Amino acid sequence: MEIPITGQEPYADVFVGDSEMARLMRAHDWAGTALGSPECWPNALKVALRLLLTSRFEMWLGWGPDINFFYNDAYRPTLGIKHPQSLAMPTQALWAEIWDDIKDRLATVYQTGQSTWDRALLLVLERNGYPEETYHTFSYSPLIGDTGQVEGVFCAVSEETDRVISERRLASLRELASGLAAAQENAEVIGAMQAALSHNAQDLPFSLVYTLREDTPPVLVTAAGMAADHPLAAPDHWDLSRVLRGTGVIVEDAPAGDLPCGAWNKPPRQVAIVPLAGQRSHRPRGAVVVGLNPYRPVSADYLSFLELLAGQIASRLASAELMERRTRERDRVRELFQQAPSFMCILAGPEHRFELVNDAYMKLVGRRDLLGRPVREALPEIAEQGFFELLDTVYGQGGPFVGRNMPVLLQRTADATPEERFVHLVFQPINDTTGAVSGIFVDGYDVTDQKRAEDQLHQLNETLEQRVSARTEELRLALEQLHHEARERETVEQALRQSQKLEALGKLTGGVAHDFNNLLQVISGNLQLLGRDVAGNPRAEKRVENAMAGVTRGAKLASQLLAFGRRQPLQPKVLHLGRLIASMDDLLRRSLGEDVEIETIIAGGLWNTLIDPGQIENAILNLAINARDAMEDGGQLTIEANNAFLDDEYCRQHNDVTPGQYVMIAVTDTGSGIPQDIIDEVFEPFFSTKPEGKGTGLGLSMVHGLVKQSGGHVKIYSEVNEGTTIKLYLPRAVEDEDLITDISAAPVQGGSETVLVVEDDDEVRETAVALMSELGYHVLKSRDALSALNVIESGIAIDLLFTDVVMPGPLRSPELARKAKERLPQLCVLFTSGYTENAIVHHGRLDPGVELLSKPYTREALARKVRHVLAKRDE
Repeated sequence: MEIPITGQEPYADVFVGDSEMARLMRAHDWAGTALGSPECWPNALKVALRLLLTSRFEMWLGWGPDINFFYNDAYRPTLGIKHPQSLAMPTQALWAEIWDDIKDRLATVYQTGQSTWDRALLLVLERNGYPEETYHTFSYSPLIGDTGQVEGVFCAVSEETDRVISERRLASLRELASGLAAAQENAEVIGAMQAALSHNAQDLPFSLVYTLREDTPPVLVTAAGMAADHPLAAPDHWDLSRVLRGTGVIVEDAPAGDLPCGAWNKPPRQVAIVPLAGQRSHRPRGAVVVGLNPYRPVSADYLSFLELLAGQIASRLASAELMERRTRERDRVRELFQQAPSFMCILAGPEHRFELVNDAYMKLVGRRDLLGRPVREALPEIAEQGFFELLDTVYGQGGPFVGRNMPVLLQRTADATPEERFVHLVFQPINDTTGAVSGIFVDGYDVTDQKRAEDQLHQLNETLEQRVSARTEELRLALEQLHHEARERETVEQALRQSQKLEALGKLTGGVAHDFNNLLQVISGNLQLLGRDVAGNPRAEKRVENAMAGVTRGAKLASQLLAFGRRQPLQPKVLHLGRLIASMDDLLRRSLGEDVEIETIIAGGLWNTLIDPGQIENAILNLAINARDAMEDGGQLTIEANNAFLDDEYCRQHNDVTPGQYVMIAVTDTGSGIPQDIIDEVFEPFFSTKPEGKGTGLGLSMVHGLVKQSGGHVKIYSEVNEGTTIKLYLPRAVEDEDLITDISAAPVQGGSETVLVVEDDDEVRETAVALMSELGYHVLKSRDALSALNVIESGIAIDLLFTDVVMPGPLRSPELARKAKERLPQLCVLFTSGYTENAIVHHGRLDPGVELLSKPYTREALARKVRHVLAKRDE
């Protein structure tokens, strides 16, 4: 309703502004109300009305013994069709449907002068002509009149209906997805469906899941909110054939008196029948019958929620049906195998271990323990009879062997005399998917009785070829079935491998980093040696300097790959991050420039945390540089460190974090921000919001990998043109802060000790030897751990073992170090590697006491690290 503004409207000083409600109030006939003319109203009411009419927040106030109702423009949607006649109405008459819910709260304000507070309170409003489920967060505050008594109430309110219902439905979908994913057996699948459907009795007062097959009646799979033996749970009560066209149906004339109410005080008026989509055909595989919320309209969002529920159920039922079919087929093949009249077994691997044995085979050789044992161990009495050699030949050459009337001496019981039997048999090689032989299928007959009876033998000879051919065909069919089962198993394994993509990518980056860092080490070492040769030649020195810069960039890229894949070897210390951030002040100001104002906020009583000092410093610097790049014209960067507690509710919304105490680092900029449609992708490897060529896209991936490897959690908040905040949550450490020794500031000096360099890469080894020799050390070298152990056992005095971590050969580097220390207790050990795998790193951290120099390293870093390790021996 639009009220025009006149030149001089009455009470313009009371009902201020040009909002719709201000105009309505100025035009209202107040003389006919219990409140009287506005010019006589108390100042408290006038002041409150000015606040109400000038605010954009939802507000209303009531005045007088009848609590006559005033409200602003922002509150109109809450009233619905009750606007505008609700102006000045007594609150009890206006909100008769919820008066029992709010009257005690209003009484509290009037009687005690104290405010009330409610968060997301359920109120069933009749604002659109029907009862409707709504949620509101609001407070009632007293308005003191001129008499000093409470004469009115002021309410600030925020309707949260959409948020509450959306979160409730999302929780149902998440619970259903989680439960179905964890379920293995059919009973677990049904239980997961029933639990998830039962926990949302508001949107799903009752749920019935049916399966539909072409040649059988519908079957009730599970029921939630309604007993399975309830008369209305019977499939024939619902016209399920209506969903065979693949579309849902809304039943408007539901038998309300007989239906469960769920979370409400009355049963559903409408029922939805939603199809469970089939996998390869248009025909649904079933349907979900759902009682609909009697206090919510059937909206597109409501139907979409039901379709998502049905989609998850349909997908899991399809998977369960497929697994059941495969199990039946596998059991059928095994049953045929066991019941076959010929003796059969499957031998695996070059040792011919018994993998499967049928009853006929056990009857031939006697009841004994065969499965899992090599044939030479399980049947020792047939040694020297040629069978072992035949098996080796078939396995090695890949061709079948067919034998007829072959004599074999078998000791069928432990105390029995060896008995001669005659057999026809086939040794058929089994090939894997690559074509390589993986085992041998043995099939045959015990023909002892036929051999001993010439007339039967003659008859057997006439039909033998036909029988062998028939059995060979049976063998071929059985093998095809086994291969089919293997292919199906491979399909399932491929799905599992897809879900383990991150782990595989991490391993890949580790392998790449190992070779890449070895190459960088060769280049780096030789460039440093060349730099000393070209000293005094500015042009050559500049070229060496440029090449070393490229090596540094390559090493940084490899380090970021390892950090993203959570494969970097961490050396965590108990740190006070406030002191670390303070020590970075000069570095940050040099890196960010004068256009960026830096503010650090360190909370008092900040907890310690266990983290790699160098890696967390790099992570903070990386976040700061990203923030600088987002502030092209300068701005403010805020680095905050504080204590934080992540509770159960937060952790339920973020599956990758555990409740508990954390140290939180927040890096906030005033830059361009990140659009919401890509904010979930910023931690993906090689994703960047920067222009082409301005970044690798690995910076945030590295930060994310470091925090997750350290047991922490990362959260990002951003608004376009407002800025970005990235919060790192690191677990609290209760131990005292570690004293950290920075060897990077130590002088570069060599020594005269004897060093044994162990490296399988010839070029890396020669480079390391040259650098060590230039530093003055007496250097010995070995290409693998075994040859290095021989050098150590020769009695030569060695001060330091400098060994690569990942090398080929039967002796691993950690084992070499252990044996070397046993023979030379005073020996120092320094490991080096481009990627450690799990040799000296467990759970992402270096083993206690292990010293590691990561490749590629500089001459200076090598010199300092060697002196540091040798100095620790002399302490």
